[in-house]
Amino acid sequence: MTSTSCHVCGAPEVEPHFGGVSCRACAAFFRRYFHSKKSVISCTCQIRYQNSHPCRECRIQKCFEAGMNPEKVQVKREKHPKKLKMELAHASLSSASSSQSPPSLPISPLPYHIVSRNNSTISYIVSTWGEVQDKRSVLYKKRFDDLTYYEACVASKIDSEIMWNVCEYIFPQIQSLSNLDKNAVLRNFSPKWSLLASSIDFERNCHLYEDVVTVDDYLDMIVKFYSGSMYGDNKISPKEILRVFEPFLTYYGVVLVLPMNAKMFNSIEYMALAMLLLFDGAHANISADCSKMCHDIKNVILRELRDYYIDNGVDEMRFFETIDTVNHVEKGESKFIEELLACELHNVHIHEDYRLILHEQKF
Repeated sequence: MTSTSCHVCGAPEVEPHFGGVSCRACAAFFRRYFHSKKSVISCTCQIRYQNSHPCRECRIQKCFEAGMNPEKVQVKREKHPKKLKMELAHASLSSASSSQSPPSLPISPLPYHIVSRNNSTISYIVSTWGEVQDKRSVLYKKRFDDLTYYEACVASKIDSEIMWNVCEYIFPQIQSLSNLDKNAVLRNFSPKWSLLASSIDFERNCHLYEDVVTVDDYLDMIVKFYSGSMYGDNKISPKEILRVFEPFLTYYGVVLVLPMNAKMFNSIEYMALAMLLLFDGAHANISADCSKMCHDIKNVILRELRDYYIDNGVDEMRFFETIDTVNHVEKGESKFIEELLACELHNVHIHEDYRLILHEQKF
């Protein structure tokens, strides 16, 4: 579990609650606040003892700041609902579902053993994103030409493991996977994550490239990036490096990164995309049980993403745009495999996991 503290009171034990992250005590207070019949009163902190806890109104404001949403609090149930009321409610729900509900999306039924905690999987991942980004920033403080191709492979591998560790808390079922399946899932994810991360980091890293003002500056970066992973007599000329590898980087930038960045995804959408790419059960190098588990988890993410858009009044086409981005990244993955093959043919040193990815492909 990623260590953090309650965003309301600072308690160490936290879980996702009502769209935010808090301890159970603050979650219970939040629920009681909206079930209570007490009238709303003003802040009383000024007349309370100096070391006492914040007043009721200040505490609820902290809950809001932590991202907790009143709409996610279930309506308080009656202890002994009358039969007539139950029949009316049932009739009302049946009518609404038949006439007003949006068309259902092609998502299969949710298995009982894969359940998102408190129905806020993506929200929890986003709440930990600051810590994840801090760890990633250690890897990506340099421009890409300050790294070698091999170092970029290692950084992407570490990134993938960071994401996996966060997902283990949300979906503890994945801890039961064999090492072979886990390693295969991470290998499958690394190329796709490196492409998605390029879009995530695009705006944040722009200032690092302020001195790249000419085409020659750009081409020099490409030569340095690849030549740094060539050793001894195996190096090829700068002209040959550009002929072989420049089309790959241009493709990633023009076809993938810039269009993704233009969609202006927020952190929730990016994290949903990351998890959809991580739990891709379509690869042939994982077991049938692992493939089914990945499929089930993807259904959870798709449901939460759809619900997120509905709750925020977002046009349903945004959902399909986001899912279409997954398809674009997967197409980019095939280009990435081509690049790995070019690296092998031209003696560019790559990480062993990437060599396994290459050997697992069927050309």
